[in-house]
Amino acid sequence: MNLKSLQYYDELYICAYCAYCVNNEASCPTYHSVLHEIVTGRGKIITARNLAEGLIDSEEGFDALRDGLFQCTFCGACQENCIVDIPLTKVYSELKTLVQDRLPRNTRKMFEDLDKEHNIYGLDQEDRENWSFEIEDQYNEWVNLHHEIGFFLGCVYSYSGRAGRGPVAILKLAKMANEKISIFSPSEYCCGNPYLLGGQKDKAEEFADHNVSEIKRLGIKKLIISCAGCYRVFTEEYPQLLGKELPFKVISHMEYLVTLIKEKKLIFQNKSPVKVTYKDPCELGRHCGVYDVARDLLANLPGVDNREMASHKEKALCCGSGGLIKTNHPVIANEIAIRLISQMEEQNVDLCVNACPSCLLNIDENLRIEASQIKSIDIAELVLNRTKDS
Repeated sequence: MNLKSLQYYDELYICAYCAYCVNNEASCPTYHSVLHEIVTGRGKIITARNLAEGLIDSEEGFDALRDGLFQCTFCGACQENCIVDIPLTKVYSELKTLVQDRLPRNTRKMFEDLDKEHNIYGLDQEDRENWSFEIEDQYNEWVNLHHEIGFFLGCVYSYSGRAGRGPVAILKLAKMANEKISIFSPSEYCCGNPYLLGGQKDKAEEFADHNVSEIKRLGIKKLIISCAGCYRVFTEEYPQLLGKELPFKVISHMEYLVTLIKEKKLIFQNKSPVKVTYKDPCELGRHCGVYDVARDLLANLPGVDNREMASHKEKALCCGSGGLIKTNHPVIANEIAIRLISQMEEQNVDLCVNACPSCLLNIDENLRIEASQIKSIDIAELVLNRTKDS
């Protein structure tokens, strides 16, 4: 385990120990929960540097480093707040390659499931289609359709049940707009994000190669993605993993829906007013810089009053489900979500609208725990609700 051979080794010595990654409202969400220095950007960097210099016991040091890395939500708040611009999320990804012999048990189990079934739940590949039962005829018409527009669902939308209402809404809206979308659920693999978050880049490359081959097979030129993690991996990671630009354009489902509205392909009607707040997903927001399209979409919906939380856009709070933390440390993930919910409650809203299935589910779970009256839904569900024929 030679830290000095790491690509980002020099970055370990840029850290100014300033604690901007720790001590403000929109800083490390895990630290606000556990109050342990090791989970912060500064803590992980100091630990790695001390290991490189032989200043701490190797076994204890790498165990501590592993704990810090896998209690991280990968939200990017530390990087957003870093005054010396260390690419902290890239540093973390590289450091994870050094703790492969001591991965958390639940992460090892997830990797076994991915290796065997190509999804994070270890469920049969044929079950990847179960989300579509409500629109079975439409699904059967569009599955494996050779068409220029395609839709990549990802594991959470495909298998989680509740989150599956999001893609159902998107396909219903596309049909209302007299559009067609190619779906390739039967051959879709996980995007590979869990492998990347767990330090196994080679496995992620295999999944990337498979998914891109399937998209090319169907002649897709524009790919809609509604999962924030999948979107980040396709746009930020796949070109690096495969060493070339993707042969198709990737857009978020919100961008697709805004286009349908601008082209007047969707007809809305006035319905009961509703107060909402939009949760900026970390991997779509801080990682990819996608903020305004959601607000443009909400502004086009009649009767929708979008109320920003105190922390939003670049300063948005994490929901607690990213970076494999929900898999390994569900209690911490819930505590992070409850902190976020407190900001929602301040806005007196009816709905939390999401552009990420992991956000949707963890927020939904903790809204129920807190007995809140707020409901967590996919933003596509809200668009469908406002249409004339829904």
